Amino acid sequence: MDERDEHATREAEGWAGFEDALSRVPEDRLSDPGVLGGAWSVSEMLHHVTGWIRECSAHLEAMTAGTFVEPEESDEITDARNAAFAEEARAMDVAQVRAGLDAARDEVLHRWAELPEIDDAAIEWFAGETYEHYEEHLPDLHRAAGARA
Repeated sequence: MDERDEHATREAEGWAGFEDALSRVPEDRLSDPGVLGGAWSVSEMLHHVTGWIRECSAHLEAMTAGTFVEPEESDEITDARNAAFAEEARAMDVAQVRAGLDAARDEVLHRWAELPEIDDAAIEWFAGETYEHYEEHLPDLHRAAGARA
C-alpha cells in the first residue's frame, strides 16, 4: 500500500469510529452548551473539526497548484480560529453543521486523491486535520453520549 492509500485508509477508519461515537450522542444533547465539560457544545466541536478540515483542503489545493506556503502558527492564531469556528456554529442548526462536516470531508478526500505528490507537509496536514483530529475528539463524543442529565 502506498502512502496515499495508507493515509486514506487511516482516515476512513478514524471517520468510522468518529461517526459511531457521534451516533451514540442523543440528538437533544448535540447543541447543549457545556456537554463537553467546557464552553463548547457537540455541534460547536463538530464545526471546529469542519473548519480545520476546510483549512486542510485549502492547503492541499495549494500544494496541487504549487503555491503552498506553510502558514504562520501560534497558540493565539489557533485559539482565534477555534473561537471563530465556535461562533459560526452558534448561528447554525445541527443539520447545517452536519452537512458542512460531510461536505468538508468529501472535499478533503478529493483534494488528497488529486495531490500529484505526497510529501511530509501533505501528510502532516491531512493526518492532523482528519484522522488524528477525529481521534482527539472521540473522548468528547463518548462523554456527551454518556452524560445524560
